[in-house]
Amino acid sequence: MAITKETLRSSIYNTIYTHINNNVSDPMNRQKQWIFSSYPEYTASNFIGYPIIVINKVELDKSFEVFDNDYSEKTIPLVITVFSTKASIVDALSDSIDVAMLLPIDKALTNSDYSEQEGQLIVGKKPVHYRIQKYIMGVNLWAILNLE
Repeated sequence: MAITKETLRSSIYNTIYTHINNNVSDPMNRQKQWIFSSYPEYTASNFIGYPIIVINKVELDKSFEVFDNDYSEKTIPLVITVFSTKASIVDALSDSIDVAMLLPIDKALTNSDYSEQEGQLIVGKKPVHYRIQKYIMGVNLWAILNLE
């Protein structure tokens, strides 16, 4: 899916989702959705179980409303969180995501910075490990506008 000015949020999210889905393997080899845009309802009967990956929706600031000659690239935060009942799986998936984020994603997107935070929470009386991976993505506006 090409990233366009009219569909920035959804097309950037869909591009990242597809990229992660194509380059990070489910360690459980499930044939079901295991990457989400928000934390799924873990008590639902159709909850797939862990591990899961959550890619937050894309946040754009007001500067994206202005496409002009002064700014050919703007940045956005991209937050991807891995959840698992096993810390070793969180580590392995986080490594796979890092490798995927180093691969070419789209002519309009580049990975320019990274930070992370990890921890553990109790979900339904069970410990769940997590790692929040925050990437700062460069968005090339000229590529989006096909002016490159």
